[in-house]
Amino acid sequence: MAELEATAWMLRSAPGIDVPAGASPSATFAEGRIAGSTGCNRFTGPYSTDGDRLELGAIATTRMACDAPLMALEQAYLEALGRVARWVIEDDELVLHDKDGSELLRFAAG
Repeated sequence: MAELEATAWMLRSAPGIDVPAGASPSATFAEGRIAGSTGCNRFTGPYSTDGDRLELGAIATTRMACDAPLMALEQAYLEALGRVARWVIEDDELVLHDKDGSELLRFAAG
């Protein structure tokens, strides 16, 4: 069974976000830090949980330039992460929701 902090997560879907072929945004949660790839750059930042609540702090990224589609993906992915308020594991997939319960990002165990 997948767990938030014991799993490397690879983005599977994100409503309203175009994920170019070959791009692989990811997220790993460990010891109060989230880290991963935006599909272009690496990112890291603090997080905390309280039950199904998930709060992400300020995220720092590397600043490598990528092709326009990957830069657009990065911007949308980081914006979605900034709106995360809740998390749930459904069928071994991590689903991140906003404060209104709308799905933002869905990850498969990588």
